[in-house]
Amino acid sequence: MRLVFAFAAVTVSLAAAIPPDERFGRVLEPVPCEADPTQTYALYVPSYYASDRPWPVIFCFDAMARGTIPVERLQAAAEKYGYILAGSLKSRNGPWAANARAARAMIADVSTHFSIDPRRIYTVGMSGGARVATSLALAGTARGVIACGAGFPDPVAGPPAQVPFAFFSIVGTEDFNHGELHRLDDQLEDRRAVHRLVEFNGGHEWAPVASLTAAVEWLELQAMRAGVRPKAGDFIATQLQARLAAVPASVGADQWRALKSLAADFNGLADTNPFERQARELATHRRVKADLQAERALAGRESALLAELGETARESPRRQRALAAEIARLADQPADTAERRMVRRARAGFVAMAPETAHSLRERAQFEPAANFLEMADALRPNQPAILFDLARTYAAGGDRRSALATLERAAAAGFADAERATREPAFEALRDDSRFIKSLAAIRASAAGPTLALPPMRVSTALAAVELRPIYLPHPDTPDRPVSFLRVEGVGANTAAARAGIEPGMEVIAIQGIRMRRLAERDLEKIMTLPAGDEIILTVREPVGHGEREIHLVARPVAPTAR
Repeated sequence: MRLVFAFAAVTVSLAAAIPPDERFGRVLEPVPCEADPTQTYALYVPSYYASDRPWPVIFCFDAMARGTIPVERLQAAAEKYGYILAGSLKSRNGPWAANARAARAMIADVSTHFSIDPRRIYTVGMSGGARVATSLALAGTARGVIACGAGFPDPVAGPPAQVPFAFFSIVGTEDFNHGELHRLDDQLEDRRAVHRLVEFNGGHEWAPVASLTAAVEWLELQAMRAGVRPKAGDFIATQLQARLAAVPASVGADQWRALKSLAADFNGLADTNPFERQARELATHRRVKADLQAERALAGRESALLAELGETARESPRRQRALAAEIARLADQPADTAERRMVRRARAGFVAMAPETAHSLRERAQFEPAANFLEMADALRPNQPAILFDLARTYAAGGDRRSALATLERAAAAGFADAERATREPAFEALRDDSRFIKSLAAIRASAAGPTLALPPMRVSTALAAVELRPIYLPHPDTPDRPVSFLRVEGVGANTAAARAGIEPGMEVIAIQGIRMRRLAERDLEKIMTLPAGDEIILTVREPVGHGEREIHLVARPVAPTAR
């Protein structure tokens, strides 16, 4: 049996195509800007929106133009607390002029169609998107920022002497920008800015729903403190109790920070004198001082490890592999320790930095050093499609035809799918008539075209019988064809093939046999679960704490196909 799925984007217009009643209570995307239809965004307006009063708004920015992600993750908080959300589908890492154009168009379009409170315009961003969000606040557009995984536009210069907006930062415990955001939090404290930093278990990625909801609730508190929205006694009391319950019980730096932050956030809303007094006493406690010293030492070791990786990248492949193996040993320790998190941050930081370093070296025709950095990144994180493609074109630019062809084959096998980029890459000009290059390009084009399956008899649903999967739907009105976002693993049978393969409760299944779940109609999901499949089920999953995507291969026992 052969199965092909094709999807087409449907553009929605606020001005004409969607009746006003249908704009509310669901995520719309892509929405084109009326004044500049080339600019699009994802939009969420609370179900109870009315134009007779102004509403707070959060404008969202992602480093890869995935504005729907923050809109969906903030949707529940926006519905509860009454926020309009708009996430740019054009703003991405790149020149500021392009990002400014995307931001201006989206802000103008939302302001044209909805009643916006100018005192409560906020921005949120992740990675490069966080720097866009902060840049807009520095320009006076926003009164508050939620920054995930990065801070101000120039991380070296840091914030200005006066920060006229509230700043809520969120960082993963294994984010390579972890140190940047902690240093920034200290700088904001020195400048007496309104700020808060929270962490979540994860890497360089969008924060989970709980952290983003906490950020919205913090903005609510700051709006009450600033007098731009009425004080709500019940809300303040509930937030205060929740924050108190989250203060670590044991004496240490984390307890000191939690009390200090709590006192600052509720100043003027509740009696914070007890928390201020406790924080002052803890500041001189020997345990707090020891914790802070240990944190500084760990940060120094992280910097030293990054430097060692850079030096090793210039050495022999054998030395690279040896260091990569040692880092893998430390990073894959079963216990979640500060040491393991530090090693993972250093590894992720080098892999993220390697393409930029290689690009700079290639521009100076230093092809061998450029390849060395990418080889080190590949040793640390094998089979990353973008890294392999970058390495292949670096080899080709340096005249290493054999290595270029072999690495491009690896990139194609790993799932590199940017066929246009592969076709136009100038470094491959001398390879275009080679049969290996032609075969690799065909594989890349096939990946770009989408998944096609020809599968022998075995039912997917039978193979996954030991796994309890719950469909999580995209926020659209209930219809017979509700679109799916992903499948959450609710339970796994003990000692089953699924458990042995590494499937765990909390994982998000985003693809089965290469077919992506997102926007898949419910009826099509049911068809997939009853399709014949091979003797290996391949699930693409996201971890509960978020470490990007990975595949799980589930070897299943064949069963006789059911008659149709």
